[in-house]
Amino acid sequence: MNDIKVFKVGGSVLSEPEDFLKIARCILQFQDAKICLVTSAMKGTTDELIKMYTKAIPQPDFYNFEKFVGMGEVQSAIIFESAFKYLGKEAKVVLPGMLEWAIYIKLKSKAQLNQQKINEKRDFVVLPKAKTIAQKHLLSLLKRNTILIVPGFIAQDEKGHTLTLGRGGSDISALIMAELLKASELILIKDVGGILSMDPKIVSDTKMIKKLSWAELGALAASGAQVLNPISLKHRRNLPKMRIISNNGTNSKEEGTEVFFDKMVSITLADKTYGALTFIGENIPETPGILSELSSILSQKKIAINSTTISDNLLAIYVLEGKAEIAYRLLSPLISKLKNLKALNLKKGIAKIVIRSLNFINEPGAIKKIVAPIAREKINIWEILTVHTDIMIFIESQDRQKAYNLINKLFKREKSGKE
Repeated sequence: MNDIKVFKVGGSVLSEPEDFLKIARCILQFQDAKICLVTSAMKGTTDELIKMYTKAIPQPDFYNFEKFVGMGEVQSAIIFESAFKYLGKEAKVVLPGMLEWAIYIKLKSKAQLNQQKINEKRDFVVLPKAKTIAQKHLLSLLKRNTILIVPGFIAQDEKGHTLTLGRGGSDISALIMAELLKASELILIKDVGGILSMDPKIVSDTKMIKKLSWAELGALAASGAQVLNPISLKHRRNLPKMRIISNNGTNSKEEGTEVFFDKMVSITLADKTYGALTFIGENIPETPGILSELSSILSQKKIAINSTTISDNLLAIYVLEGKAEIAYRLLSPLISKLKNLKALNLKKGIAKIVIRSLNFINEPGAIKKIVAPIAREKINIWEILTVHTDIMIFIESQDRQKAYNLINKLFKREKSGKE
């Protein structure tokens, strides 16, 4: 089977009981595919369950607490099974403890679940038996055109304990299920018909984005867009495509935002060399208009700013090396014009390497892993910048190829599973 679609319904679209049939009808527009639905709890249910348990038991028992707070997703799954059957479709809810349950994990630490509604990262690995069960039991159900319904947010360990995947964990469940079933597409059902260019709660002049790369989605999610839990993207391995659609769509098969994936890690060595212009001063972030002054001066001469760094006592900008001295002359009057600036330096011969990966999102130690082998080779790093899915390394131009080869080798070893 190469047309399995995994759907994930968010709690934001499950605010009323009537929403279950509405969403079931939306999903049945895709009934030419094999369907697996991953559910969230109804809006506010998990918060209420946490509040109830912690009021009753001041010091929660870890495993009972984990089992209890995931009941909202179980409730939703059971109702969805009934909704599909009401609409005349064969459906089966798969719950922890059943033969067909596939999401088995090893939790590395028993940290207390966060009581706040956040995107929470829990340290776990998916056990090999998950794939075995999915291939043996779940695929056979899908072959018989049974709609599978799996509660999100929850998992089991090797001892049969029910665990949660952290707040925002239903998105993680959906990614795991999509990978286990080798789905052709993961479809997120939201209260808006896709990803918007701006937040409609703040501005009205917004538009639908029809297509996004995985890197753009990761950056959006990690920077606060309520699209999905960005941590869930770490579990993507082979899923080729994701889509975000509306629960109100009249033709959902054609609507929404499509997200395409390719290789997990991209490593790019810029073919250009840069000059770094560094202003030294004090209270630079509190200097109104400083970035406007810089960009205005350089844009008049069509000099692009390739990267920017700002801290309390310095502001550095990167321009193409061939334009660096021109930019230096153009910007030098700012030392006298802006009182917080004291000096301007120019460093030429800077190369840039960009490493992009979904695994960098909320990942402690990602920079150390890259920097350590470079430092061992006595290569000086001029600067490191991180932005969600990207790590940018600026180094001396003469070391560019050596550093690039080291980073490539590092990620090839990681992919092969070697230490």
